[in-house]
Amino acid sequence: MSGAIRLTFEYRGQHIELVASEPVDLVIPDAPAGQQGLSIGVTTADVDGQPDVSVGYRVDMLNARGQRIHSRPLDNPVRDEAEVLSADPDRPFTHQAINQPKGRFFVLVPALAEAKEVALLRTTVRTQTIGRYQLGHGTEGGGS
Repeated sequence: MSGAIRLTFEYRGQHIELVASEPVDLVIPDAPAGQQGLSIGVTTADVDGQPDVSVGYRVDMLNARGQRIHSRPLDNPVRDEAEVLSADPDRPFTHQAINQPKGRFFVLVPALAEAKEVALLRTTVRTQTIGRYQLGHGTEGGGS
């Protein structure tokens, strides 16, 4: 069995869909004990009733009962601004919002036998589930 699964997501605007999950021959090191739910950025003491959940995006791997068995923090995967040239010679570059962002991003997660679904989540003040997707190891498709 492969050591990891590459999840391929595509987005248009705020709609995000899992389009593929493929086994890959990689080993993903385990996070230190107690740090699987942590990510780079601000951590809250209690977000939506869940202690030690980071503000930002994450992918959770879920077992058949819908329980989180692994969590992978993400930087914002949706590219909603671009760096562009500026007319100001003192600041040659600036950032401009992208009105209808579209693109693709990849997430590597460990290949866990008990994983049946992945959930893409965004946490600000509350945790919002963006989507839950059935894992089809080595198959195209997914999405709910």
